[in-house]
Amino acid sequence: MKQLGFLLALGLCAISGTAAAACDAAAGQKLFESKCTACHSLAEHKVGPRLHDVYGRKVGTAQGFGYTPTLEQAGFTWNAEKLDAFLSGPMNFLPGTAMAFGGLRKQDDRQNIICFLEQQNRS
Repeated sequence: MKQLGFLLALGLCAISGTAAAACDAAAGQKLFESKCTACHSLAEHKVGPRLHDVYGRKVGTAQGFGYTPTLEQAGFTWNAEKLDAFLSGPMNFLPGTAMAFGGLRKQDDRQNIICFLEQQNRS
């Protein structure tokens, strides 16, 4: 029985490693530049907040940006799961957000943007 548990844990590690390896930050940067930069930048607030350290940041807390009450009261921290849900349809995920973006349909596109944003926290 212990061996089965070990094999399951090993299998989960292999799966998560494969998912992480599939992440393409370069593709994410291109998507970010084509889909996001009309409203966001990494360095400064624009129509939307700066996204340099969005991964791991509590929602609605980028200093100097005015958020909707929905985002100010959301109470969670941006991680891969939350960013994926938000990027698939911001107004569906957080009704009341001011982000007028229909979302990214392709999961690979969302994952690559998330990968790119996560890397920005390290730079």
